[in-house]
Amino acid sequence: MAGVNESATDTSRRNLLQGLVAAPALAATAARATPAPVPHRDGSSPASRDPFVALQVGARSFVDEGVDHCLDTLHETGGVNVVMAAVFTYGTGLAGRQSSDEPLPDHGVQAYDTIHGGSYAAVHPEFYAGSVIKDIRAPDLGSFDILADVIPRAKAKGMQTYALFEENYNPKLIPNFGKIAEVDLYGRTGRTTCFNNPDARSFLASMVSDWVTSNDIDGLMWESERQGPLNNMLGAHFGSVQAKRSTIGCFCGHCMSKARDLGIDGPRAKEGFFALDRWVTQTLAGPRVADGTFVSLWRVLLNYPELLAWERFWYSSQEEAYGLIYGTAKAIKPKLQVGWHIMHLVTMSPFYSADTDYARLAHIADFLKPSPYNNCAGPRLAQYIRNVQSTIFRDSTPEQVLDMHYRMMGLSGEPTLAQLPTAGLSGASVGVETRRAVADVEGAIPIYPGIDIDIPTALDEKRTRPEDVQAATASALEAGASGVVLSRKYAEMRLTNIAGAKAALMAHASRSGAGLG
Repeated sequence: MAGVNESATDTSRRNLLQGLVAAPALAATAARATPAPVPHRDGSSPASRDPFVALQVGARSFVDEGVDHCLDTLHETGGVNVVMAAVFTYGTGLAGRQSSDEPLPDHGVQAYDTIHGGSYAAVHPEFYAGSVIKDIRAPDLGSFDILADVIPRAKAKGMQTYALFEENYNPKLIPNFGKIAEVDLYGRTGRTTCFNNPDARSFLASMVSDWVTSNDIDGLMWESERQGPLNNMLGAHFGSVQAKRSTIGCFCGHCMSKARDLGIDGPRAKEGFFALDRWVTQTLAGPRVADGTFVSLWRVLLNYPELLAWERFWYSSQEEAYGLIYGTAKAIKPKLQVGWHIMHLVTMSPFYSADTDYARLAHIADFLKPSPYNNCAGPRLAQYIRNVQSTIFRDSTPEQVLDMHYRMMGLSGEPTLAQLPTAGLSGASVGVETRRAVADVEGAIPIYPGIDIDIPTALDEKRTRPEDVQAATASALEAGASGVVLSRKYAEMRLTNIAGAKAALMAHASRSGAGLG
């Protein structure tokens, strides 16, 4: 073709293909051999043991209500046998009392609070000698240690304790955070870490080593509630389109160098994201183009196939972080159960669902917690649909886009777009995602779906009821789940709603002949 440097084009295409092939293999370096389908890796089968019934709880609840009282309440009200103790976060989703714009629950101190955040367990300096991040102890609750103070009492009551931590940082409160932060498309330092930054990896390993070595924990679960830059740029989420577009990363020196070694053209990928940013801006602001929105988007992807290579590279880097945590923890305590929280977006976005490969994650996990939260899904899914309709699917109406997503995600008989914010999704929808996850891991590891209990929504939107929790829990168990994780945090849950989970668990135990420990 006249005017085209065929040699340069061939080289670029060859490098791109090398990158697409090599990137998914990154996580495999931390993975072990593919496990046998059944029984589970720990030698048990789902039918041979009591259901795993976990509840996520922050340190503030133990301080407010007393450790023993809190543990007794969890067990008696919800049948809880696993405490997922929020050990590290700078956010209010796992720590602190009820959100200030929400009604107070029917337990605990009847007042709101503010948090600083950090590690709610003691920090042992020797584990952070090689880390640029050292001072992370949360000052909120004095000397209270959510692991050292809870684990012995939980064990005395026959309950296990898992350390729960998440990627929710406050750079202003973390000295040297800029040294481990992502760098966005425009060269700005972000609020999250770079998966390929060696100092960020060292920090993760330091925390995990400290908690596993210093405490007799039974398990560990990490929440990495992030998705790749391509999905964020296109608005494929339930947040603000503009806010997510302002943090498209990571393009730091570590990422650019690693991508180059894998044959991925980082500068060309950045150029593609700039082009995509212009496309989103024009699509949101302007009238429908002659070719249609989807056609014009596809043209950008064809012109810049490096966009897909970079998206795959980002997810592979995230999986390497999973592998790092898994390998670090298991090297210290091989029988420790290590797993991952999979954020709620997995049940509404086919793009994120495709990126989040349960079968691949099963190689570097002992369990997975997908989050098919059906109550707060009402307003969240409605917002997601409005987002993707305004960008990717602008050629269709919002109602048509929702119907298409229902079909793609295997859902039927669910509310219309107008009904969604106040109706939520059905309890049966929890079983749909559970069944998919169970099938994908082929029995290698257990699936513990997250059950939505009073996750905040607007006061005029869907609110959780006991029958909602009961239906969701029953649906998860009937779909093959080995247990459930009651979510997001105890401090925002009503006891009457937690009891809905126990009702479903007891009914399931009665039908199956299993116990409820």
